[in-house]
Amino acid sequence: MLNLAPEPVEKSASTSFDSTLPDGTTSDKRIPLPEFMKSISKDRAMRVSAIYSAVKLRSENIATLPKVINRITPKGRDVANSHPAFLLLKKKPNGYMNIESFWKFIAICFDIWGNSYVIIERGRNGEPIALHPIIPSCVSVRVVNFGRSIRKYYTVATGRAYDGTYSDDDMLHFYGLSMNGIVGISPIDYNASAISSGISAEEFAKEFFSSGGNVKGTLETDAKLGFSEIKKVMEMFNSAMNHGTPLLDQGIKHKSVGTSPESSQLIATRTFAINDIARIYNIPPHMLGDLSHATFSNIEHQNIQFVEYCLRPTVKCFEVEMENKLLFDSEIGEYEIKFNLDGLLRGDLKTRSEYYAKAIQFGWSSRNEVRIIEGLNTVEGLDEFIYPSNEFIVGEKQNENPNNTKKQQE
Repeated sequence: MLNLAPEPVEKSASTSFDSTLPDGTTSDKRIPLPEFMKSISKDRAMRVSAIYSAVKLRSENIATLPKVINRITPKGRDVANSHPAFLLLKKKPNGYMNIESFWKFIAICFDIWGNSYVIIERGRNGEPIALHPIIPSCVSVRVVNFGRSIRKYYTVATGRAYDGTYSDDDMLHFYGLSMNGIVGISPIDYNASAISSGISAEEFAKEFFSSGGNVKGTLETDAKLGFSEIKKVMEMFNSAMNHGTPLLDQGIKHKSVGTSPESSQLIATRTFAINDIARIYNIPPHMLGDLSHATFSNIEHQNIQFVEYCLRPTVKCFEVEMENKLLFDSEIGEYEIKFNLDGLLRGDLKTRSEYYAKAIQFGWSSRNEVRIIEGLNTVEGLDEFIYPSNEFIVGEKQNENPNNTKKQQE
């Protein structure tokens, strides 16, 4: 841990940062956000059911993915279970979190703030011994120019342990879309206008149903009514609003002045809000409860698209950052960190059976390898590769089947 800045760095939850830019200029001004972006807090946005569902869906899937460190060998890849970072990614990242809650928190921060920060605690020899996630609102990023060298530093101000300034080598910084290459932008902030429309539709529906499904209106009459008569009419009208039929006398007529759900296209508006959230996070709408365009023929392909276009870019961001920070320079190219997406890409039982049958029949996968993929134990004698009897390797003499030779002689 380094203490570089003598002056305190202001804690900020926005995308602002104090920095010395690569062109030599220094910026100490906060990047202003448009007014409509300031109207929605992260907590309020998470109370929108579509956003809550999207963030929950992505974080749970990323947390359950198998994570492994492989050692690259001439014959392929071997699991490097003796590497110091193996247990941090496989079992326990620190002394107070399990691996699932750790990655859920990382993915949630990534989807809400657009940034995730993890302090790397190192041992005497520089090896990683613990990973400590930090709430993004408690981290400020500083870019420092040391002559020709430009480095990032992170100031953590949580009011608890691990406060201080950390170099880029001691901080895992995961971020997605960025407008400056330094920090990521928040999907909540930059899509506040679209999210606001969904919140407005939700509040309109709540107000409509809480009033018993009645549209706002006025009572009109040409007769002159006294205070007692008006009070009596209003009591009768209000008592019958929700579950009865009001009886109007004195020539009183009810005139609607509000907008009905049909006129405001409430259902269509709320459906469009779901599609907006799905578009922000690249999630197929049927996974957020909108089945209007889902069919039995395309839903499997949409699930595959969820893995390829929604999860895979985020997972790749995590892999690259961890390989750069958790591996020594001498280990880069010799080891790799991978999230296994194969389990989410598997088709139904019939599709997998046909795939495995061809893999075994044409000799590019053994029967034991298929059993391992399906989570079954290996069986002795099933490690050999087989191929059709009418095909053989060019240049090699084939052993004749004695039974076939005997039949030919007869």
